Amino acid sequence: MIRKVLDSCRQAFVKLIQQPRYLLIVRLTLLLVLLHGIDEIQLPRLPERILSGLMLLFPRLLTQKLMWIVLCAVLVVNNIRFWFLYVNHEYLITYWCLVCLLAIYSPQPEKVMSWNAKLLLSLCFFFSTVWKFISGEYLDGSFLHATFLLDNRLEMGSFLLGGLDLEVLQSNREAFAAMQANGFTNEQVKLITSPLMSSLSIVFSYWTLLIEGVITVAFLSPIPTWLDQNRNWLLILFIVTTYPLIPVYSFAAMLCILGLAQCSMNQQEQFATYLMVCLLIPLWMTLPQAIFNLIVR
Repeated sequence: MIRKVLDSCRQAFVKLIQQPRYLLIVRLTLLLVLLHGIDEIQLPRLPERILSGLMLLFPRLLTQKLMWIVLCAVLVVNNIRFWFLYVNHEYLITYWCLVCLLAIYSPQPEKVMSWNAKLLLSLCFFFSTVWKFISGEYLDGSFLHATFLLDNRLEMGSFLLGGLDLEVLQSNREAFAAMQANGFTNEQVKLITSPLMSSLSIVFSYWTLLIEGVITVAFLSPIPTWLDQNRNWLLILFIVTTYPLIPVYSFAAMLCILGLAQCSMNQQEQFATYLMVCLLIPLWMTLPQAIFNLIVR
């Protein structure tokens, strides 16, 4: 029985890879647009979900130029209307949909996708690294330290790695929420932490700076050669080590899609790894948290 299931999964995976590469990337992109933030009821997102759902449901619409024009227009309008609410990966999704539109118009869609995906990855990690240096909050570890203490998505890491009790983390969030409710008056709130959490925040901060800086060089420059040749493995390492601790599904999926798009034809192993990491996001990203909730909470 297990062998039959595994064989079926393998055959489905092979069939997925054998389709034209740009169609696979288009399908994954539309799936991301459809599922992104689906747990929140947001009427402005309804048109983009309907459009992406229709394009996935009816294959002849996948490369329909008018559908892509309307989808991109809806995404751009929402980006402009809600710029103060959207986070960075939501803009990245819109940029990539515009690239898909250009690819649909091009006689060489895979070439358009590859060039733009590598450029977007380069710029994404470049500006992320520069911002971390300019802000200074990463250099002293304060940004990640505060995030570990206040963001419930990092609760598992704070508990397992920082040695902080769940009750302590909850009291930190309540104290910060009370300060927000009071309009950030002069009254200061002292968050509870631990020496281990302080030290780990600095370690994680410099690890983030290091790997993002290395990935920036790997995607921006063909020199050094060994770094350029291993850029995909570096990006995969970043994805699978970052997003179990900071479970932002859409950002992880978008990075996987960009990685897929810029893989050359002779990088089949990296391509297959990106695809498996992308398809298995619901498993490897949520399973650690689910086990933690089951055992600890």
